[in-house]
Amino acid sequence: MFLSAIKVGHNGRKMLHNGVGDVRRAMRLILMAVTFMGVIAAGFTGYKVFFESGKMAQGDVLPNSPNDDYKNRVCILLIGADQRPEQKKFSTDSIILASVDSETKRTSLLSIPRDSRVALSKNGYVKINEIVALTDLSTLQRTVEELTGVEIAGYVQTNFQGFKDIIDSLGGITVNVEKDMYYETGDEEDGVINLHKGEQRLDGAKALQYARFRHDALADISRTARQQIVLKAVAKEMFQLSTIPKLPVLVPKVMGMVNTNLSSLDIFRLAKVAAGFQSSNVVSQTLPGSFLDLDGVSYWKIDPIEVKKVVENLFQGKTTDKVIDQEKVDLLKPVTPTPSKPLPKVPGNSQDPNGRKSPGYQVLQEDFTYNINFPNE
Repeated sequence: MFLSAIKVGHNGRKMLHNGVGDVRRAMRLILMAVTFMGVIAAGFTGYKVFFESGKMAQGDVLPNSPNDDYKNRVCILLIGADQRPEQKKFSTDSIILASVDSETKRTSLLSIPRDSRVALSKNGYVKINEIVALTDLSTLQRTVEELTGVEIAGYVQTNFQGFKDIIDSLGGITVNVEKDMYYETGDEEDGVINLHKGEQRLDGAKALQYARFRHDALADISRTARQQIVLKAVAKEMFQLSTIPKLPVLVPKVMGMVNTNLSSLDIFRLAKVAAGFQSSNVVSQTLPGSFLDLDGVSYWKIDPIEVKKVVENLFQGKTTDKVIDQEKVDLLKPVTPTPSKPLPKVPGNSQDPNGRKSPGYQVLQEDFTYNINFPNE
């Protein structure tokens, strides 16, 4: 159980005296890592251990991952959900595998589309966003481990309110909104998405609108790209000089905004990269796939062998824009499709033959402008 207050012990004061810069960098790294969709929960553990035990002095050596292929890497699963306080079972809106490499100082983000078809013990094949509703968060973590072939240290989950509070605690983020966005969600709170094109400062509510929007040509597939943009904006915000004075108050404040099973050892591993971390050294990728219609249900079909290749390349800093049907597609830039380049079929978009019968489908506005760009070959 996490404490709700911070007590600075003798060793903590000594550490502050001898290495203020190292401590601040470590604190920023912890906060940056955990702020990715709410990874702040474990940050408070790391913060408390730093200042009560002084065990992370400069030069400390930490155990590596048991996986020799990724021994310098720590992976965490970031989970976002439209979860009400009383709900124990819920569907997940966002699933991102975040990885930090202490050697290259690179952070990798892999978005797994919510309609991805995966095998679940005793349930056959399901959409990955159904797993928590059918089982629990730990099962989702194990499923992603099997899918990607990498060991995951733990998960961090936040809901819409937690997401907004985290962004507001940072004082907002700067995002270049690629187009006007409007949609009425029907929710009692956050019932309208209403954003205008252009670079702007987004508070928590506006950032949530941007991260949620999927009512365009590529539905959830384009939304994954927006979520990656938000995470990168958060990372950049964390390394602003104006953020440093906020750290002692910010870390415990956001503690209650997330649910995590990360240990303090995992936080220490993350802290190893603090000294050389650059917010610009973040690479992101949406998991490639194709449309699949089975018995009137629309899925995002993924190849397990290909998934592991994508992960391996991503960890090396290599990405691909062949996200849909092995075709090059820019997920954000708008363009009108042509006879030679028709609109791809993805779950929930206007080309989905299952329409309303397909889970996750949303009605598009009649004056809808296609939002897709095919780069030159």
